[in-house]
Amino acid sequence: MRKQAIQFKAIWLISAVCSWGVAAITALPSSASPLAEAPLVPVDLAQTRISPPVPPLPTPLPAPQAPAIDGIVGLLPEPTDDIGIGHLRPRDLSFLNSPDWADSPYLTANWLQAAAIPIYIEPNGSHWGWIVNGWLVPNGQTPLALGRDASFSMLQTYYALFSFPVTEIRQDGWFQFQYTPVGNAWAHIDHLNLGSLDLAVETWENRFLDMGWVEYRQHGLSQSLNSAPNSNSGNILGLIGPNSFIEPLAFNGDWMQVRVTQPAEGCTVLPGAATQEGWMRWRNDDDGSLVWFPPKGC
Repeated sequence: MRKQAIQFKAIWLISAVCSWGVAAITALPSSASPLAEAPLVPVDLAQTRISPPVPPLPTPLPAPQAPAIDGIVGLLPEPTDDIGIGHLRPRDLSFLNSPDWADSPYLTANWLQAAAIPIYIEPNGSHWGWIVNGWLVPNGQTPLALGRDASFSMLQTYYALFSFPVTEIRQDGWFQFQYTPVGNAWAHIDHLNLGSLDLAVETWENRFLDMGWVEYRQHGLSQSLNSAPNSNSGNILGLIGPNSFIEPLAFNGDWMQVRVTQPAEGCTVLPGAATQEGWMRWRNDDDGSLVWFPPKGC
């Protein structure tokens, strides 16, 4: 079957729980119970939010299948790509730190064969279908194997893990994520406990701090390093050149407190390097990230 670019609307992601293989599920609750929010969620969710009823799983339910890696696009974002405000990933990442991590069934995009996410046209709108067991299943249509029958979009956000970019999240628990180059969808935080694996939304701020190293997406440019998180207050301490090692320390809106060492080549400090702390602009006026990180680290 020829791969298809599935067009849809936008999607947001947060948390899910179960045991390996959604095919083992025989029934779902008529409504989902709100999960305890992880501190990764970028907004305060309304405690009185109404959980939408869980739609029925596809019948028949396709067996779990690992996505085809060659059908994933956008792993390394271009400087002008919209990468949203964060990403959807497995909630528990301890398998990445395990001595036998290379044998984990969840590496790269393989965690999708343990996920079950109902997706919608819009918040509180019509249920469109499922991402389940590594398949995209539009209501009433033939399941499409992710990466085999349909190309889809992910970002490489860890050495051996891919995740979906998250573009928006609302206080009522609805969130939007991108899953194809031209397609987005909506989902609800209380529906992310329906698969074999808990999921979580993590903001880029949190991911950058955890990574400990960022670089400007537009290479070759120099940016100002300020004494305060505002271009209208505080002095310019100097310039952050393209050959700099930038360590995130804290965030204040569109500004990031950093420790900058330059000159450096990648994460290798060069002779004569000096280190300075200050604030730099990390996000533009459209809330787009100006920085990214090498997912494989040093």
